[in-house]
Amino acid sequence: MVALLGASDAEVLPALSASLAGPVAHTWAGALVAGQVRTVGGGGDDTPPSFTELAILAERTTPGIPWYGRATLAGVTRAALAISSAQPLATGDVLVLADAPDDPEAHAVAQQLWEVAVVCWKALASSDRGESPLYLAAGRFAAGEHAKQLLALKDAHAATLTAVLAALRSRRLDAASAREVAVGIASSARTDLRSAPVAGEHSAGQTFALLAERLRALIRHTGISLELASPDRSDRLLPPQVSDAAQALVRGCVLVMLENTAASRIRVGWEVEAEHMRVSVRDDGDGARFPQALAEYRLRERLVALGGSYTVDTVSGWGTTVTADFPLALPPPVDIDALAGLSRRELHVLAELARGRSNQQIAERLHITEHTVKFHVANILSKLGVRSRGQAAAMARDARI
Repeated sequence: MVALLGASDAEVLPALSASLAGPVAHTWAGALVAGQVRTVGGGGDDTPPSFTELAILAERTTPGIPWYGRATLAGVTRAALAISSAQPLATGDVLVLADAPDDPEAHAVAQQLWEVAVVCWKALASSDRGESPLYLAAGRFAAGEHAKQLLALKDAHAATLTAVLAALRSRRLDAASAREVAVGIASSARTDLRSAPVAGEHSAGQTFALLAERLRALIRHTGISLELASPDRSDRLLPPQVSDAAQALVRGCVLVMLENTAASRIRVGWEVEAEHMRVSVRDDGDGARFPQALAEYRLRERLVALGGSYTVDTVSGWGTTVTADFPLALPPPVDIDALAGLSRRELHVLAELARGRSNQQIAERLHITEHTVKFHVANILSKLGVRSRGQAAAMARDARI
């Protein structure tokens, strides 16, 4: 504990690993903290674990209770100890010790020291950055990216399981054929999981063709008819964020329809215009439970971040139609350099502006005079190059402040 409390930000994990070397011997330690991967130990041909590998272990753990088992780390299946903090502000943070022994008493020691390490990092963040809203914004952004990756993994996992179960339950396949199909689906899903995603823009036609292939595999053995209406402007390039969100929306809707509406037909269509893309998913089932089940996929959050929206039209006994609009011209990036020019107090005032508070309310919350608030607001508008409080607040919200 003394070593941890006296460590700098970069020294916390090495100090923790060294302290645990006796009771919990390990080849290397990895940590996911505020969306960042940190590692210590290893060497030679050892490669660090990926963000996704640590994020999967973070999902397996219960805060405050060590998890021990075999996991894939740096592409190798090995014994691993994974520990999540019980502190609410450390949600998503995880410590992973590779090749650790199966010793519950030692695991309890590791849990206690990890709690100390988390406190040290939080304290260092507060003291070094003065609880800067910009630092908090970076942490929230990292947490958001973490959540999106976990959600994408969850969607892919749900789609694979649905396709496998459909094959095993199919009355049109004998037992041997059903097993063969299920193995093929699982093998293909494992290959997709191991394949690194390719960044960059893809055409609407390419994206829809890939989506269509996955949807056909998903419902092949369900007995449900799938209708696909590809976009007319198939050569139009889609921003990666729009492409990912559109596929996620369609897959989420289809999964909910398969599980909840008893549909016999599902239709998926994309329409690409000059400034926006419209996505529609329709079935002929009983959609009474559809809106509640769809909330699990957090589609509204994905669309709002892109400036898009969606509507759900459900008529009990007649079917459900989901329609989503995606703007193809993404908003310009936030000028972080301009925000970085604000003082700590100005950033605090800006954060309150983003919440829609008046000068009087800001003064009460920050324990300063209303005149001082007006002075800070004037400086904020000048430094950001905007004319109104609303424009400044919009910049703050875009930066997740």
